[in-house]
Amino acid sequence: MVKAKITVSVDKGVVDTAKIALLKRGRTLSDFIEKSLRSLSTAQILDDLCRELKLECEYMSNEEVESKRPDLRGKVASEVEVREIRRERLSRVL
Repeated sequence: MVKAKITVSVDKGVVDTAKIALLKRGRTLSDFIEKSLRSLSTAQILDDLCRELKLECEYMSNEEVESKRPDLRGKVASEVEVREIRRERLSRVL
């Protein structure tokens, strides 16, 4: 990843207080700002969360989600069918 230097104007007292607070957490101001900027992107938030939780995540479009849903219209879904659908969904999440 290529890093870029940026220049921002922030009150010195705010910067000093932030640096001290981050130092206590073992973090840098640069790391904090980068993570904050990344959080502006929903996809990046999800990627970071998956990485932190050590999950392999893949994202589906709305069309893919709809196409994979079982068609239960006009059918009476028994408790067993519903239980199986829930079990399958849970196995994909865990």
